[in-house]
Amino acid sequence: MENNTESRSKYMPASRPTRKAIGALVYPLALFFALSAMLSCKNNATTQNQDQAKIDSIAVIKDTLQSQYNAARMQIDNDATQSARLDSMIREKDKQIAMLKSENGKLSKSNKKMAAELKTDKKLIASLKGDLNQKTKDYEDKLAALENDKNDLLKQRDELLSKYNKILALGSVLHASNIRLTAEHLKHHGTVEKDTKRARKADVLKVVFDIDENRIAENGTKKLYLVITDPSGTLLSNAQSGSGVTTNSNGTPLNYSVLKEIPLVTNEPVKDIEVEWKQDGDYKKGAYSIAIYNGGYKIGGGQVELK
Repeated sequence: MENNTESRSKYMPASRPTRKAIGALVYPLALFFALSAMLSCKNNATTQNQDQAKIDSIAVIKDTLQSQYNAARMQIDNDATQSARLDSMIREKDKQIAMLKSENGKLSKSNKKMAAELKTDKKLIASLKGDLNQKTKDYEDKLAALENDKNDLLKQRDELLSKYNKILALGSVLHASNIRLTAEHLKHHGTVEKDTKRARKADVLKVVFDIDENRIAENGTKKLYLVITDPSGTLLSNAQSGSGVTTNSNGTPLNYSVLKEIPLVTNEPVKDIEVEWKQDGDYKKGAYSIAIYNGGYKIGGGQVELK
């Protein structure tokens, strides 16, 4: 009701023209009645012409007052119409104000409800963030543990693979058997050979041996290194005869007298492999030793005694 009164008071100045119009109507009427009284109080002291003049003057004043009255009446009607229109506008504004108040009340309730929901949602989000952070930490810890397990497994795998490769390499090493080491004496320009036990007659040292079947070694050409030493333990070597240096299983150098290459088929033996060693000088008396190497490992050996 206070808002309606304030709204209505905004349009109250429109009633002021009505009071002015009433004042404009009353004042001439009062003047008219005063003049009439004055005229009625006078005697026949004036002449007929003066009376007529006064009558005419009064008539003019009456017409003027009538005109002003009509104008004031019209102004009153206009003000009444304007007042009615303003009252209608005020009522419409009051309705709009009431509607806005109602909407404002609804919005206020809605805002309170939304604020409460937002508060609840914030709590839920904070809780979810806490759970997410904890789960993330748990996953990171599990991932780190799995990464450590993976590294351990990789290390174990590499160790097993290294052992496997070593075992495979060791299993691929050939084995020599049935080793026969003899000294040969050449007759008739070196075309006929005869075994001898005497150093002064020995022309060639001959090694004959077999390679046993191997299920692991792959097919292909295999290298056999023969190390021959004289009775003093000195290596018999000659670059023209193919002597050279290789490495044994622990990586240290291994000087050899002869290199012999043989074809190998997996799981099949190689029989009667012959290797000869010739030297320009005489052979010494004593025991000559032979050692056969493959893949850095000694795979067989033997001796022959010369007198």
